Order: sequence, then structure tokens, then C-alpha cells
Amino acid sequence: MKIIDTMHNSNLMNLDLNLLRVFALVMRERSLTRAARRLSVGQPAVSHALARLRSELGDALFVRSGRRMEPTEWAKSFYAEIAPALERIDASLMSSRAFDPGSTDRTFRIGMSDDLQMAFLPQFLAAFTERMPNARLVVQQTNYTTAAEMLDRRDVSLVVGYLDTLPAAAKTRTISRVSYRMIMDSRNAEVTTLADYCAGKHALVTFAGDLIGYVDETLQQRGVARDIRLSLSNFAVVPYALRGTGYLVTIPQYLAAVLANETGLVMAQLPFESPEFDVSMAWSPTVDSDPGERIIRDLIVDTVGGFRSQR
Repeated sequence: MKIIDTMHNSNLMNLDLNLLRVFALVMRERSLTRAARRLSVGQPAVSHALARLRSELGDALFVRSGRRMEPTEWAKSFYAEIAPALERIDASLMSSRAFDPGSTDRTFRIGMSDDLQMAFLPQFLAAFTERMPNARLVVQQTNYTTAAEMLDRRDVSLVVGYLDTLPAAAKTRTISRVSYRMIMDSRNAEVTTLADYCAGKHALVTFAGDLIGYVDETLQQRGVARDIRLSLSNFAVVPYALRGTGYLVTIPQYLAAVLANETGLVMAQLPFESPEFDVSMAWSPTVDSDPGERIIRDLIVDTVGGFRSQR
């Protein structure tokens, strides 16, 4: 028997849908403070809503564990049953609502890896502002290790980048296939051969915080290895890390081209056949038919997907 079947019918009929939305948000955030921030209300309002729901449902719903709000087993089961229904309601309301891109003041939330932000955000913002001049945009940094959680928690409605494991229900689209280039300070020695490349000092950008990257798999197949001396957690620091250090960095071609053009760094082809990776976007099925979200996705395809890697 489903858990909601065990509740008295009058309780179900009288439940305020807004209370269920608060409950669902606290389930995803595990924090009253973050839930309140997302709802643009004070934390006492969230606490009051949960207190009402506890009274209606006869369960504690959450217990505090340090700074986190951990759900009871009953709350987990209840959430698993009501979450799809809430999503369908939200999707129906959104699709039936008249939408005017020129006048909407909605706030859109997307996740984008920092390399894509550096390379494509100016073009995307220009197109976004032209299409929806009164709308607001929140861009959060994401990567393949955080994208799935951000979608699950509804922190964002769309993620863009190199994507790995995603929620099973997520909609996905591959928008570009990209190769790598190396970039270096102009004072570096010229790197023209595979031996030169492997002998150089390398910096690696990795979200995993390790000292091995995607390119190293290609080198291993050739029976060689490069000397990685530095691991960085984001692409924004690359120009500063390379300045006068003698390091080489191998990064996606679209970002290497931007850095070479704007910072004076030198971009060069790899002295071996570059591996390639897919840049994709993924979004929640609840916004698949949303007209505003469709515009966002189209703009992503036009800007990020418009890049074609040169071998």
C-alpha cells in the first residue's frame, strides 16, 4: 500500500500545496536557510510551514544533524511519491501560462562549467538580453562531478559542459565536439614534437583534484607520459599560473583561442592527435515544454554549439 493511502482522506484534501512545496525544497536543500533563500522568505516562515505540515501528517519529517536537516524514513518515502506529482503540476502551470519574451521578468538558473563561461558567456548574455531584455539570469559554476546533484536539487534547470553521470530522467543534447590545444607563455621553448611535450612541465586543470587527466589516457596508449607538476581546480587561474613559469597547459580549443587572443599566451596544436570530448547540455524534464527554457536552450545551441573544433 502506498504511503499516501495510509493518510486520512480529509488530511489530503485539506493540505496546502504550498506546504508541500516547502517540504520538497527542504528535502532537496537539507537546509532551512537555503530553502528560505530560494523561496525569498525568512527562515521563520519555512519553520512555520514545516510545523504545520508536521501537525497535518503526524510525522517529524526532519531532524537536525549538525547544520543539515535529515529527513525521517517516512519523509523520504512520502517525498518519493509526491515529487513527481509536484513536478507535473509545475510543468502544467508553466506550459499553460502565456509567455512574452519581450516583457517577462522571470529569473532563469543555469549551470555552466567555468571554461565555457570564459569562452562563451559574453555572446550568450548578449543574445539573452536581446531576446528577453527584462529577464534575470543566475549562472552557477558546475562540472561533471556536480551537474547531476545540481539538477536533482533544482539549483538549476539546465547544465552545460562535459557531462558524465546524470539523473535518469534528464533530457540531454550533445551540442559540440571539441579537441584540445596547448597554451603557454610566449617565453616558453617551442614545443614541436611528442618528446618535447612529454619533457615539458605541465599544469593540469582537474575538478577531481588529482594529477591525471583525459589527455593522459591518449599518451598512455602511445606508451609515454607527461610530467604534471601542478593541479588547478578551475580554468580562470590558467593565465596567472602560466605567466613566466614555463608550464604548459592542455585545455579545450575554444578556451585556448580566447586566452591566446586576450592574454598574450601562445596557443599551439598538440604534437599528436588530440582526443575529443562532447560538450552537452542536460535539463529537467519538468521544463522541457517551458517556452522560456526552450529559448535558453536555443541560445546555448546557437552560441556554444556554434563552435566547431579544428583538428
